[in-house]
Amino acid sequence: MRLSLFIAQRLALGKFRSFASLIIRLAWFGAGLSVAVMIVAIAIVVGYKEKITDKVIGFGGHIEIHSTGTSGNFDYVQFNDSAALKKSILKQKGVKAIYPAISRPGIIKANEELEGIVFKGVDETYNFSYLKKHLIKGQLPAVGDSLRKREILISKAIADKMTLDTGDIARVYFINEPVRVIPCTITGIYETGLEENDQVFIIGSLREMQRIFAKKKPEITHYELITNDFKQLNEINKILNRNLPQELHAESLVQLNPQIFDWLGYLDQNIVIILTLMIIVACINMTTALLILIIERTNMIGILKALGSNSALIKRIFLNHAAYILFLGLLFGNLFGIGLCLLQDHYKLLTLEQETYYLSYVPISLKWEHVLAVNIGTVALCMLALLLPARLVNRIDPVKAIQFN
Repeated sequence: MRLSLFIAQRLALGKFRSFASLIIRLAWFGAGLSVAVMIVAIAIVVGYKEKITDKVIGFGGHIEIHSTGTSGNFDYVQFNDSAALKKSILKQKGVKAIYPAISRPGIIKANEELEGIVFKGVDETYNFSYLKKHLIKGQLPAVGDSLRKREILISKAIADKMTLDTGDIARVYFINEPVRVIPCTITGIYETGLEENDQVFIIGSLREMQRIFAKKKPEITHYELITNDFKQLNEINKILNRNLPQELHAESLVQLNPQIFDWLGYLDQNIVIILTLMIIVACINMTTALLILIIERTNMIGILKALGSNSALIKRIFLNHAAYILFLGLLFGNLFGIGLCLLQDHYKLLTLEQETYYLSYVPISLKWEHVLAVNIGTVALCMLALLLPARLVNRIDPVKAIQFN
């Protein structure tokens, strides 16, 4: 065993009965607490972004393809639902699935109450997994049934406002030429927590919407696309726009929901601030502990120098001792931070106001690569910070140090 490591081990395992013992405990506790805060903060931010992104994707997919004449606010220009076009889009790199849809604004009326809505018509190929996961009552509408059942899925927000329940019949009015009214049976009620969607959307049959707005022709207002890799969203969107017919245009969900994703972007800034502060706290704690250790062992430093040890060897002794303290801190911080994350992920102990935060609980997404990065970064930066107080060893005179008490 190297001499510096041996002496450092003896110092670390020895019992301090002085002020240094308190400082050492505070140092490893402070470093551990900093690591725990960083792990929990990253897990919460990543989890929150993932949950909100999933909510947005659930209603509109990763990318929307619509006519270039579309001006927003659901003022879509219809175009033909072409099997050849869908086949060519699916051949594009990164595209996993494509769903045709018609979305039109309207008014729902029931129990003498009126509410503005957007009726989204989909067919039997539509992926209902997201809505099924958030279905709180009833069942999904039979959008692929050849019979005209006129079944719809509404949100809990709309149901509560209009005192509606599954099995009830509501009338949907479309401001068309002429005005069209269709009686619809409510088969299910969903709740996602994302008010931008819950306050507006009802889900029904694409075939029924085509009968009203396209005279039974296979026309739609847009395609909803799912990609294989969300991280490549911008690149896939650009490729699609290069290859689509001139009358069609692709927009990613980030472009369609800028206010939500701008807000999520601010969370990244918050996490950078938290990480910076916690690293500074950990470095200050370790630096203070090392200074106290050097001062506490000034007499020992003098003796080692008198016996022929150079400053580099003595520095390694104290850096190894500090590394041991840091290891204890990391062990405590990882156990505490990961433990808190697992408890919250399993039991949902910390709750949120869903109307404000879109979620009813604090989400957790614990990724081991993030935990590893926090530990490596903490060790690297703390050890670099410790090089500065370690230089104090160079200035200690052996004669004066031996006489030091």
